[in-house]
Amino acid sequence: MKSELKAFFKAFTYAFSGIVHGIKRERNIRFHLCAAVTVLAFMGFYDLTAVEKCVIFLCIGGVISAELINTAVENAVDMYSTEKSPGAKAAKDCAAGAVLVMSVCAAVCGFVIFWDRAVFAEIGKFFARRPIALMGAAVWAVTAFLFVFGIKKKK
Repeated sequence: MKSELKAFFKAFTYAFSGIVHGIKRERNIRFHLCAAVTVLAFMGFYDLTAVEKCVIFLCIGGVISAELINTAVENAVDMYSTEKSPGAKAAKDCAAGAVLVMSVCAAVCGFVIFWDRAVFAEIGKFFARRPIALMGAAVWAVTAFLFVFGIKKKK
């Protein structure tokens, strides 16, 4: 029983290791994480229902999960396919296509949930009245850009 419990918790260590690996090595995962943080921050401007919040969290989880699966497929194909083959290319392209489909679906959900001109006006007024908040948003934008594009892939 004790060894089964230890193995159970060890599996979480492996999962977190995979997430960290993806964040360190995959630009698109970092991009989607920054987009998720931005969406979560702007959710505070909206009076969202529990269902809308759940849809947003499912979309975020779906996109990040799809990116991690895409990374796993690419790594496995690269490891076992030493030469270019149509099958290897198709596997990698399909995995990337899955990310694209999930990302487009998440964007459509976001558009449906967040498109509200009155809220956009309130967001504009919020930042216009709070220069510190506007500076914070600018710092976030620069930080996110550097996080997405500034980490070099380790080989």
